Amino acid sequence: MSEGTVKPDAAAKSVLRSRIESVLHLMTGSVGNAFVMIGSIAFATRALGPEAFGILAMTLAVGRVCERIVRFESWQPLVRFAATEEGTSDPERLSRLYLFGLILDIAGALVAALLSVIVAFVLTSYFDFPREMLPLVAIYAVAIALNLRGMSSAVMRMAGMFRTMAYIVFIAGFLRLLLAAIFYWAGSGLMTFVWVWTISQVVDALLYNFVAFRQLSRDGTPSPLRARVGNLIQDFPGFLGFAFTTNASSALRTITHEADTLIVGALTDSSEAAGFYHIAKRMAKVAMACGEMIQMVVYPDLARMWAGKIKRQFRKTVVSIQGLLALIMGSILVVAAVIGKPLVLLAFGAEFAPAYTILMAHLVAVFLIMHSAPARSALLAMNCPQYVLMTATCSTVLFLGIAFYAIPIYGAIGASFAHIGFGILTAVLLDVWMWRNLNRQASSEDAVELT
Repeated sequence: MSEGTVKPDAAAKSVLRSRIESVLHLMTGSVGNAFVMIGSIAFATRALGPEAFGILAMTLAVGRVCERIVRFESWQPLVRFAATEEGTSDPERLSRLYLFGLILDIAGALVAALLSVIVAFVLTSYFDFPREMLPLVAIYAVAIALNLRGMSSAVMRMAGMFRTMAYIVFIAGFLRLLLAAIFYWAGSGLMTFVWVWTISQVVDALLYNFVAFRQLSRDGTPSPLRARVGNLIQDFPGFLGFAFTTNASSALRTITHEADTLIVGALTDSSEAAGFYHIAKRMAKVAMACGEMIQMVVYPDLARMWAGKIKRQFRKTVVSIQGLLALIMGSILVVAAVIGKPLVLLAFGAEFAPAYTILMAHLVAVFLIMHSAPARSALLAMNCPQYVLMTATCSTVLFLGIAFYAIPIYGAIGASFAHIGFGILTAVLLDVWMWRNLNRQASSEDAVELT
């Protein structure tokens, strides 16, 4: 090996170190954004009270459920296919690939916006949901229709722009906080606060796309808006199937991550319970975001490692990230146990004290879900989206079984018990399949070397 050659192990450590730094940058931004979100919710709770805030929570839940069920997580197939296309040095083809993702984003966003209004009409007309939800959901549908972030997210992930992504989220969150504060002091009502959430999400999506298109220009990739549309399915075989599979997995996660607020509202016959649960879930989002960041940072590298057959580095990366997550989540649990209750009382008032117990139970579930994030990214990189979908299906069935049993008995915290069951099953199934595949791959490589 020549003097200037970098050893593979040193290169692996350098990549891993840089990715851990990216995760920490994102976590710093996420923690800041989480406090900004808590501030926004604090203004909303004090302006609206438990019942009206519960209606706001269910309004947002309807929109997010419909969006995530219909919307394609186009960044996942884009990252995987772009990792392969990087070696072809064909900017026009890469531009067309991003166009494929953008078309899926637009179609999914428009259908989701329409679906959210239809679902709100059904819930308010035929079920015991507050009738004022329908016009509120119609307002929030504007944000859903303009939430085109899949393609832009893939561009920034492939470029390693994780710090920029954190800044964008923080800017949108700070705008929401500023507007919430203004309208709290103005004595505004429920509809105004729905507009606050709508406007901040639209700004977030616009910033994502502005930065992503600038990055494509810097990379020398032609704008997807000017790319040739014809024969996308034929030119990128497997892309649409991968997108549908990951979308199905995302839809199942939506039942547990977004529809849970609606399930609490339906099974407890109380918008207040939905509000308590929403607060606890949004606070736990600080930790949940860590798992999502791990996936967005590590997934492009894992896809490149697997495509490049760098299996040893692949294994080390997964193990290291899982260890980092365990350390972070343990710290979050300790901090929440010490200051969680005073924080809830200070931020939201004594009326929302029940949210603390729900928060602690929810954090246990988040710990398990976070542990699963690197394995999920690894399996997608290994082209196993079907197994990820099967795992999501089994875990969702367990979640629903526990939720429909526990919520009527224990109240909103029953949904957190359901999340714990979901997290345990997901962690076991994903870890077992990932390590089974990696060990099988290692055995076959050893056999080849012996021959």
